[in-house]
Amino acid sequence: MELKSNFNPLTATAAHENTILASPVLPKGMPAPFDHAWGYLDKPGEMERHRHPKEEVYFFFKGTGFVFVDGEEIPVEPGDVVRIPADALHTVINRQNEELLWAALWWPEAN
Repeated sequence: MELKSNFNPLTATAAHENTILASPVLPKGMPAPFDHAWGYLDKPGEMERHRHPKEEVYFFFKGTGFVFVDGEEIPVEPGDVVRIPADALHTVINRQNEELLWAALWWPEAN
């Protein structure tokens, strides 16, 4: 079975200091208890390395690549899920001349 997505690079916008294309995962108007975005790299490159106080989860849909989390590089492919802890330095890396597509979900900090 192929993993399916509604991501369209033609309607996506540049994000993370113009290092990736991104767009909402859920359709406009669909409420969710979390924030979300597609991440996309279509050639060798790397998303801006960054950190934030919210935990994230990445779901990979297309291509092969790597997730860097606090000094560890993890290979990823379609069907993989990676947890990014809060405040961890992280990025996604594409070393191939192919599309790499993932969905990122994050939610408010617990009180």
